[in-house]
Amino acid sequence: MSDGNSMLEKHGKGRAMLIVALLLASLLATGFVWAHEKVQVITDGQSYTVNTLYKSPYKILKQAGITLNPDDEFRLSTASVTTGTVIEVFRAVPVTVNYQGKSINLVTGKPTIREVADQAGIPRDKVRLTPAEDSRPVSGMVVKAVALSEKIEEQEVPDLYQVIRQPDPTLEKGVEETVQAGENGVKKATVRVRFEDGSRVSADVLSEIVAVSSKPQIIRVGTRDTIDTSRGTMRFRNVRYMEASAYLPTDGSAQGLTATGIAARRGIVAVDPDVIPLGTRVFIPGYGLGLAADTGGAIVGEKIDLCMENASEAWRFGRRTVKVYELAE
Repeated sequence: MSDGNSMLEKHGKGRAMLIVALLLASLLATGFVWAHEKVQVITDGQSYTVNTLYKSPYKILKQAGITLNPDDEFRLSTASVTTGTVIEVFRAVPVTVNYQGKSINLVTGKPTIREVADQAGIPRDKVRLTPAEDSRPVSGMVVKAVALSEKIEEQEVPDLYQVIRQPDPTLEKGVEETVQAGENGVKKATVRVRFEDGSRVSADVLSEIVAVSSKPQIIRVGTRDTIDTSRGTMRFRNVRYMEASAYLPTDGSAQGLTATGIAARRGIVAVDPDVIPLGTRVFIPGYGLGLAADTGGAIVGEKIDLCMENASEAWRFGRRTVKVYELAE
């Protein structure tokens, strides 16, 4: 009896092991022994979370009900599918690439402009893409690929002369005299020239040496702000050249009054108040000291009307250009 029981026990164990083996083989065949992966799928502006037993992105997309067109592409956020992987689908769109005078029309599912350019056969070296390389293509987009180049040139460029201004107290303030004319020299420069699609766009000077030295321009600048008058030396604040005319005390009004209400007489001058403020004392060589106290309809801008004592003096004076010193207070 013991031998019979032993044989039954062995037969039962073998049968159980066979069942386990068959079950394991079935699980392996169907993939149910794999752990579920939680994957995110992004397409057509939507995001989906997919629990999957597959490792193939194609099968995962099919499981999610997403159909890929022939030119569509996708990218994984990880090297292979695992929990947390993002699968992004890029739908193919029409794009035009312009390069060296040619237009290349593509229907592409590439995710970046750089990859579109690669697809169009555009070299990566010495090319600038617009939009930027990492931009995403959109339908109807025109991509401009600009060929960049540069070369080194030897050029002659002017060595610009300096202007030296020397204060001179013997000259009136506002007066300048050139005592030496300036002359440009010559420099030999090594220049890096940059081109875009064969057109020169910029140049940088790498080094330069002076071949012919420049000659500076020297100017004497007056600093003296005094003038000798019949009443002694006086300080002035400004000098201007003006068109002068003459008038008589009664030319403005029968009473001989000025625009400021004082009597017109020799030494009273009419001005444009926007040029010389009323009340300003002036000195005019050949006429003498004056006071800006009158105006006139024709006295506009750089004009001045000088009051004379009589018609004979006014006629002799006529109309001329005079130098007017605006005296300091």
